[in-house]
Amino acid sequence: MKHPFLSVLALLLSCPLMAAPKSNPKALAQETLQFINDMEANLQIAIRNGDKNAFYNYIEKPTMAMADKWPAVVTKGYDEYIRCHFAVQDFRVYAQAQFKAKGMLPINTLTTKYYLRNKRGCQSALKA
Repeated sequence: MKHPFLSVLALLLSCPLMAAPKSNPKALAQETLQFINDMEANLQIAIRNGDKNAFYNYIEKPTMAMADKWPAVVTKGYDEYIRCHFAVQDFRVYAQAQFKAKGMLPINTLTTKYYLRNKRGCQSALKA
């Protein structure tokens, strides 16, 4: 390409458009909480099977995709449900730790505490 700078500039300018939220905040928060609840059950199956590829394809990738649905943290209108955004990100870390620990991750680890705290915060925000 003759002008790579222009290509990079065009890509950077299009990023905010690609990151624009596609649903209203409460609907996304509800979808996220339902996703997390479903994935907790799937995580137990992945742990029992112990297959790293299955874990990546059925837990890790979908969790990253759900996290990518959320706009930037400072996006107006989404701040009321910020705990849901954090919960899905924390679930990813929690799921990795649980998988490595073969489902025996203690409840008192920071990973577990952060995940459960944000999940409860998400549930509270949706009830309000």
